[in-house]
Amino acid sequence: MKLRPGNKAPHFEILDVNGSLQTSAGNDGSPVHLSFHRHAGCPPCNLRVHELMVAKQRFDKLGVRMLQVFESSVEHIRKDLSHGEVPFPILPDRQRKLYKQYAVNPSLGGFISSFLLRPGYSMQAMFKHGYWPKFKEVTTMMPAEFIIAPDGTIKLAHYAKDLGDYVPIDSLLKLLTGMKATESSIPVTNLRE
Repeated sequence: MKLRPGNKAPHFEILDVNGSLQTSAGNDGSPVHLSFHRHAGCPPCNLRVHELMVAKQRFDKLGVRMLQVFESSVEHIRKDLSHGEVPFPILPDRQRKLYKQYAVNPSLGGFISSFLLRPGYSMQAMFKHGYWPKFKEVTTMMPAEFIIAPDGTIKLAHYAKDLGDYVPIDSLLKLLTGMKATESSIPVTNLRE
């Protein structure tokens, strides 16, 4: 069953591609932007990582931890992800354990419609940015994005309908800014009284 805003985010602990332990929200008081991608050689996924890298400072100003999940091995991520050093953790999940926890699934219809009905994002990834497909790990997995509050509550759950169906960066930042404003407007008890 797909997760919805208001649900508790499933807890996870996983090593990123650099061997550092990464966990779900609630551990350091930061909201989390959790993105699920296809394999590391996927052109639209590489374009989305590029977009997130460009926006990283804006996410940092809001104190957001950014985690990117790929259904690839560490070796394929290092070889196929077209960005060199990425400024946020990349989580390898070849066995799709996190995908199952977060109900992120493949869709043959979504995969096909990406090229027939809405090819623009994939074409932009390939022809404008040079992210050519690597066919060793081709799957029909659909992307998904989650915003998780520091208390572990899901604030946004977006399951893509096709390979280019991502939440616009400005919409993510607007939601996160609203969360921060709500958090800062909560009165703090004076401990000296």
